[in-house]
Amino acid sequence: MFRIFFLPCVVLIIQLQSVSHAQTAYLDSNQVFTGDIAELTIEHDNEIPSLFALDTSVLEADFEVLDIKSSVSRMFDSNKTFHRMRWQIQILPRSSGKLRIPPLQVGEVFTPVLMLGVIPQTAELNSAYNVQVELQAQPEKPYVGQQTQIVIRVIHNIPLFDGDLIEPTIDNAETYSHGKESRYSIFRDGRKFQVLERNLAIVARLPGQIRIPPVIYRGLIQSTINASSTGSTAATRRINRASEDLYLEVRKPPPEFSGSTWLPARELELDQRWGEISNKLRVGDSLGLTLGIEAKGLPAEALPAGLLSVDSGKVRIYADQETRSNRFDGREIVGRLDQRFVVVITQPGEIQLPEIKLKWWDVEQEVERMATLAGKSWTASVPETAEDGFETAGKATSWSGTGSPGSVITLAHGNWSWYAGIGAILLIPGLLMCLRSVRVRLSESIAAMLKSRRHRQLLKQACLSNNPVLACRELITWGRARWPCDNIISLYQIRIRTRSSELAGELRRLDKALYADHGETWQGRVLWRLVAAEHRQLTVETGTREDSLPDLYPQRS
Repeated sequence: MFRIFFLPCVVLIIQLQSVSHAQTAYLDSNQVFTGDIAELTIEHDNEIPSLFALDTSVLEADFEVLDIKSSVSRMFDSNKTFHRMRWQIQILPRSSGKLRIPPLQVGEVFTPVLMLGVIPQTAELNSAYNVQVELQAQPEKPYVGQQTQIVIRVIHNIPLFDGDLIEPTIDNAETYSHGKESRYSIFRDGRKFQVLERNLAIVARLPGQIRIPPVIYRGLIQSTINASSTGSTAATRRINRASEDLYLEVRKPPPEFSGSTWLPARELELDQRWGEISNKLRVGDSLGLTLGIEAKGLPAEALPAGLLSVDSGKVRIYADQETRSNRFDGREIVGRLDQRFVVVITQPGEIQLPEIKLKWWDVEQEVERMATLAGKSWTASVPETAEDGFETAGKATSWSGTGSPGSVITLAHGNWSWYAGIGAILLIPGLLMCLRSVRVRLSESIAAMLKSRRHRQLLKQACLSNNPVLACRELITWGRARWPCDNIISLYQIRIRTRSSELAGELRRLDKALYADHGETWQGRVLWRLVAAEHRQLTVETGTREDSLPDLYPQRS
C-alpha cells in the first residue's frame, strides 16, 4: 500500500522540480503607480535554442502590452550545456488595485500566477513628479491639401532619462517631420517647468473629420519616494504619459476657386532663370529655361509641373524631370519645385512666349490669387546655308586673283570634302548618344507601363473586395496618371474632371462611405466597371492600346 502511493508522489515531485527548473517568471517591481510601466520577465531553459511564440492575449483584460523583447543565451551547469530563452514584456496597467497576471504558456509549461499592486497617483505625487504631454494644432479647420502645424510638447519638472516620444500615425494624411527638437523653460502657477518641443506638419488628403491619436512619451524618472510608505522597491520608474486625442475638421476647396490645380498656401511665388541667350538667334538654336514655384504652407508634392506651354509652330518645348524639395521655416513647411525646359527654335520670325499664370488660394485672407511671370519675345533669323558658304568662298578666291575659275571649283569641292569629313566625325557620337537616349526612354516607358498596370490591378482588387480606404488611395493614384498636370490629391478633384455622370455618382458614394458608420457597407463593383470603361475610352481617344508603350518622343505644344 505504501509503495502504491509513494512511487507516484516521487514521480510528481520530480516533474514539479523539472518544471520549476525549466521555467521562471518575475516582475521588476511588485508595486507600481498608475501610469507607470511594469516589466514581466519570463525565462525558459531548453537544450534547443528555440524561442517559443508567446500568446499574451490573456493579459489584455487588465494590461496593455507595449513591447516584447526576446533573447537567447548559452548557459553551463554541472558540466551540461543548455540555452536560456528570455522574454521581457512591458505592460501598462489599465486600472489601480491588485491585478492578477494569469499564467502564460511557454512551450508545454505555464508561468506561475503573479500579483501586481497598482497604487493610485495622489495630488501630492502628481505635483512632485509632473510629466505631461500636450498636443496643439493650427489651424484646426484646414482645407484639404493645406498644411496643419502640429506642436508636441513634453512638459516636466523632474529630469527624464532614456525617453522615447512616439508620434501618431494619422489616417488619410501625409506627415512631414521637422527633424529637430527644441528645449526651453516656462513658468506655470509660479513653478518652473522644462519643455521638450517637436513640430510636425500634416496635410489631409480627404475632406471630413480627421483624428490625431495621442502622442505618447515613455521614459525613466528617478524615484525618491520613501519605499516603506508605498511598498515600492524600484529605484527608477518607467512612465507612460499620453496626450489627449485631437480632431481636425478638414474643409473642401471653396466653390469660388477657379484654378485647375487646388493650391492652398500662405504665400506662393514663381521665378525663372534663363540660360545664356545669343544676340542673334537663328533657326535651330535652343534656349534653356528653369521655372521655379515656391509655396509657404504647402508641400512640394502638391505643386504642379509643366507650366510652360506655347501654341506656336515656331518653337518646340522639351521639359526635363522636375525636382521637388521641402524645408521648414520655423514651424512652417516650404515646398519648392524646379523644372528645366529647352526651347528649340524651328521657324524664323517673331517668337513670343506668353506670360505664365498660376492660380492659388490664400488661406490667410480666404481669397483666390494669381502668381504671374512676364512673357518674353525674340526675333529669329534663317541661318546661313552651306551653299552660301561655298559661294562666299568662291567669290573671295576669284577676287584675290590668285587662281582661275577652275581653281574656284576645285576649292569648293575641297571645302565640301572637308565639311563632309567633319560631319562624319560629329555624326558618330551623335548617333551613339541618340541610341543611348532611346534605350533609356524605352526602359522608362516599360517601367511606367508596368507600374500603371499594377496600380489598376490594385484598384480592381480594392473595389471587388469592397475596401473603401484602399480604393480611395488607388483611385487618387489613377487620377494622377489620368491628369498628370493637375496634382490630384482627392476624390473631389477626380469627380469634377470626369465626363461620366455615373462615375461621379459612384465617387460621391465612395466619399460618403469613407466617413459613414461602420454599419453601412460599400460595394465597389460598379465603381471598378466605370473606371475601367473610362480608361478604355481614353485609350481609344488617344489611339493607343491599353498596355502599349508611351511615345518615346511625345508631341509637346
